[in-house]
Amino acid sequence: MRLADRVVLTIYAVSLSIISLLFLMVSFGWDKPLTAFVEGLGTPTGRTVLGVVSGFLFLIGLRFVYVGIQKAPVHALVHDTEMGQVRISLVAVKNLVTRVASRIPGVRSVRTAVTAGELGLRVSLELKVAVDANLPELADKLQKAVSSYVRDIVGVSVELVSVSVADIALEGRR
Repeated sequence: MRLADRVVLTIYAVSLSIISLLFLMVSFGWDKPLTAFVEGLGTPTGRTVLGVVSGFLFLIGLRFVYVGIQKAPVHALVHDTEMGQVRISLVAVKNLVTRVASRIPGVRSVRTAVTAGELGLRVSLELKVAVDANLPELADKLQKAVSSYVRDIVGVSVELVSVSVADIALEGRR
């Protein structure tokens, strides 16, 4: 869900919570909100405000119904063969990349993101590395290993392998 949807959902939830609280208070016998509502409907400005607020809440509700029933896009690579299609999810590719990257000496832990680019896959690696690791060599090794492994196993070229060192481990290489 995008940030704008989250903000609108928060406003929607708070608005409905306030309206529900007012209805609850009226059901327990507090007549002031009900009296103010009826008096507000007696004026043209009150009806306009009520119409705008309810229209806004209605449109927001429709938006969230649409988002709720909308199918999530399937992130997969598709290979057409003589026998049919082969689909490989980006999650599967991500797991392959994580496995390859974690086997490189000097890498302590790795977080991986894989997206589809225009010319192939785009891979981002966020690493925790050993304290004595040569970072330029390690990054070069990772980029080459990931690129060739994905090309050999999945059959898709890698457009970019971005390496980011997030932390350096206190213990040496393994």
